[in-house]
Amino acid sequence: MKKKPNYKLRRNMAKVILVLLILLPILIINRTKILNLTVYIPNMKYSSIIDSMFEIGYTKDEVESTLNYLKEKNKISDETQNYILKLDSKGYKKSTIDYLLRNINKTQMTEFLAKKYNKDYEEYIENDLFDYSKFERYLAYQKKHDKLSVDEVVFRIELNLDKTYYEDSTIVKDPDDITVLTNKYLEIPEDYEPKDLVDMDSKYANNTYGQKKLRKEAYDAFVKMVDAASNDGVTFYAESAYRSFSYQNKIYKNYIYENGSEKAEKYAARPGFSEHELGLAIDLANIWTITTKGEEYKWLSKNAHKYGYIFRYKEEWEDITGYSAESWHIRYVGKKIATDVVNKNMSYEEYYIKYIANKKNN
Repeated sequence: MKKKPNYKLRRNMAKVILVLLILLPILIINRTKILNLTVYIPNMKYSSIIDSMFEIGYTKDEVESTLNYLKEKNKISDETQNYILKLDSKGYKKSTIDYLLRNINKTQMTEFLAKKYNKDYEEYIENDLFDYSKFERYLAYQKKHDKLSVDEVVFRIELNLDKTYYEDSTIVKDPDDITVLTNKYLEIPEDYEPKDLVDMDSKYANNTYGQKKLRKEAYDAFVKMVDAASNDGVTFYAESAYRSFSYQNKIYKNYIYENGSEKAEKYAARPGFSEHELGLAIDLANIWTITTKGEEYKWLSKNAHKYGYIFRYKEEWEDITGYSAESWHIRYVGKKIATDVVNKNMSYEEYYIKYIANKKNN
C-alpha cells in the first residue's frame, strides 16, 4: 500500500522556509548590530553614531574607545553622526576623523567641513604632537623651510621656533623639576632660587672669584664624574655653576658691552632664560676652556651621561637651541634621561618635547 505524504510536516517546513526568507534579509541588514550587541545595548541613544562609525571602518574596540571618550568629555551632539559621514565623504581617513571628533569643537568642525579636502591634514594628524590650533603655523613654517619633514615642522612649532626670541616666552611651571627645559621661549621666574643649593669644594670648582654652588643631586653626580675622569688621567672643574637672576643680568650686559648685542644673543642668555639659574648647569674648564678637540670633551662625550649630564649646545643643534655651540657647557638631567638623550642623539629640546612634555600632557 502506498504511503501517504506527510502534509503537516511539509506545511511546517514551508512555514520555516517562509520565516527564514523573511528574517534572512533582516538579519543580513542588521548583522553589524547583532554581532555587536554589547556595544549597542548600553548605548541605544547613540545607535546612529555607532552605525556611522562601523560604516566607515571602525572596529568594535575603536567604537567603544571613541564613544566612551566623547561621552566622558561631553563632546557628543546631534551633529556627530553627520560629522562622521561628511568627513568620510570628503575622503578623510578614519584616523583623521577620529582625531577631529576627539580634539576640535563645534565651531572648528563647522569651519573644517566648509573647506575642501586637504591632504596636509592627513600627514600632520599622524604626528603624535599634532595640535589642530597650530595647523596654520605648521603650513607657514613649512613654506619657509620646505626641506623639513612634517615631523620636524611639528616639533619646531612645539618649541615655538616660528616666534620671536624672548618676546613670546612662557614661564616654566616647575623650575625645581630636574628635567625642566628652559631656553629663549621658556622663562624661569625672576625670584626663583633652588632650595637645595650646596657649596662646591675647590677641588671641583674654581672658587677664586666667589663660592660656586650647584643643586645637591647635580653636585653629587658631578663629584663622582670628576673623580672618575681623574682616575682616567683627565682633569676638569666647574668654572661657572649656579647664577642668580641678577648675576646673569650682569653677565649678559657685560657681554653686550664687550661684544655687541648681536653676538650676545648667540652666546649669552638673557636673565631669566639661562640654565645656570636652575642650578643644574656647569661651564667647564681645565685652565683653559674645554674644546671639542680636547681630551676632556672626548672623555665627557663617552661618559658624562653615566653621571646624568649632557652637552646642551652642539653645532648641529644651533637652529634649535638658538645658541652657538658651547663645548664647555653641560647640564644635569639625571642618569636615565641623559643616557636616553645620548642614545637617541637628540638635542634636549627635541627629547623634552617628544618624551617628557608629551608624556605629561598625555
